[in-house]
Amino acid sequence: MSVNIDLHFTVSKLADAPQAEAVSSSVGDLLRDEGFEDQIGYGPVVDNGVHYVSGEARYPIIISGFGRWQPYFETSFAAAVAEVAPDAETFITWGYPDEEY
Repeated sequence: MSVNIDLHFTVSKLADAPQAEAVSSSVGDLLRDEGFEDQIGYGPVVDNGVHYVSGEARYPIIISGFGRWQPYFETSFAAAVAEVAPDAETFITWGYPDEEY
């Protein structure tokens, strides 16, 4: 069964702009591998000297077997971040737009 999902993520506790760029690139590789490259806007952000990476789905993403896929994606996301920024914190929020109407 497929479900429509909203996705938002933030990666915080980044040291500087180069680390934010590296995280953005690593996360981008994962998003491309998952086929989301055109569905999720993401990138490095700096706010008052604080660097982080943020992203969100441009529109609901259709996922088959979300219950099985979600833990896999969250683990893969954390690993992609940790590879380039081991001290970073990741936060993923899932939304269920079909339930909101």
